[in-house]
Amino acid sequence: MTSIRVVFPLIFALQIFVAVGLTGAIAYVSHMREAQDTAKEILELIGNMIDDQLYRFLSQPIDLTQVYADSLRGRPDLPLDDLLEPRLVKKLSNGVWTQAQMTRWANLSIANSAGQNLRFDRREYGKKVVKVSDIRRGGGVEWRLLENYGKGGMPLEVQEAAYDPRTEAYYRDALAKGGLVVSPIHFSPLLQGSAPVVTVAEPVYDAHGRPRAVVSSDIYLAGIGRYLQNLHLPNSSIAFLFFAEGHLIAGSRGSFPGPIAGRLPLATASSDPIIRATAGYIGERYGFLAVPDAESFRYVRGEQHNYVHTDHLLTDRQFAGLGLDWRLAVVIEESDLIENLITGIHSAAWLSLGLLVLAVAVGSWTAAGMIRPILTLGKVAAALEKDELDARHLDIRQLERDTRRRNEFGELAHVFLRMVLEVRARHDLLEAQLEQLRVNIDEADTQAKIRQIADTEFFADLKAKATRIREERKRAAEPSAQAFAEHDP
Repeated sequence: MTSIRVVFPLIFALQIFVAVGLTGAIAYVSHMREAQDTAKEILELIGNMIDDQLYRFLSQPIDLTQVYADSLRGRPDLPLDDLLEPRLVKKLSNGVWTQAQMTRWANLSIANSAGQNLRFDRREYGKKVVKVSDIRRGGGVEWRLLENYGKGGMPLEVQEAAYDPRTEAYYRDALAKGGLVVSPIHFSPLLQGSAPVVTVAEPVYDAHGRPRAVVSSDIYLAGIGRYLQNLHLPNSSIAFLFFAEGHLIAGSRGSFPGPIAGRLPLATASSDPIIRATAGYIGERYGFLAVPDAESFRYVRGEQHNYVHTDHLLTDRQFAGLGLDWRLAVVIEESDLIENLITGIHSAAWLSLGLLVLAVAVGSWTAAGMIRPILTLGKVAAALEKDELDARHLDIRQLERDTRRRNEFGELAHVFLRMVLEVRARHDLLEAQLEQLRVNIDEADTQAKIRQIADTEFFADLKAKATRIREERKRAAEPSAQAFAEHDP
């Protein structure tokens, strides 16, 4: 038989454990789900912010090209047959700086059908620099300060090249389409080290439909990489760009990987483990050609839980169909994204566990206190049964203390104590009656034994002998008494 002192506290503690534990588990799961939803919202906010910044970064060359092409169309009288003529360069530069407000990462090129190319650039020097080339003079590229152009002097730099803009793919595509085009990623000969760029180009025609010039502007992949690196993301997080075939365009961590055999490296073959793992997961889940717009998801790499936000760049109607099929991926580790929330949830979980242990301990103590009067009643009854109960018995004293309780246990203890006292009184009375009965029984038994002895012949003979002896002694004493009387005067 299992004791109530074990079963009752165990059941009571189990009920508290289930109630508090279930509540705590539900709260923990709910808070973790809220934290994960919050993490996704924060990630989407960060991803949208980066996307907006990249939109402005990528749309600036497109807007610059369109604005300047429109300005050239608005001046059909402006001769573009000799792009390198100093007065023309001044006029064109005024249009660039006042209308387009070029930034450090912007450039603008104008190429004509004679093979001349005029480029305004601030990338290398941070100043207004003009780069000029003329294929009729060998195609070498000279870098000159715009403010000194046409005044003679030595150029800042000379790049030995046979550059002919008419042979570039963007030039031919713009004339073939007759409108704005965006080239695939290529390695520009106008940049040091043939850096990878994307060129936006738009042709300008005269009234007879003959091409006057092709206006173009470059999107520097290195500039995108530097922008991403300036985001100051946590060390375990990264943002990177890739396009449909899965080639890596730029990343926010480390130096941008150089081209391999004239091609960009695959994101799945990146030296960065996060880029490699994320790109592999995206490729397996969606395929690089089908990454959805504005998708957020979570994946696990080893023991690291990562949140990923992916989105297409330049997907609005204005730039639709330009062929700039780039994807953005922002990867942030869960601990960096919602570390404070997770820490708070874990602290609350430990606190809940401590409260649960305390509740179980208090519940067990309460349950023990609830069954102690019942156990006391059982001990008193057992002692009463064995006739081991007296006024000094410990359980009687505890029962007397229980009568002072102002509840049902006190009433039960009071009734039980009164019953015990009545039983003890009846027991004492019974003992006294039994003792008197034993005394009466002993006296009656003695009288019976005496009568039994007196009725025997042996006792009758002894009695007769005793009577005879007394009579003989009496007769013998009578003459002596008479003689003593006679001699006494």
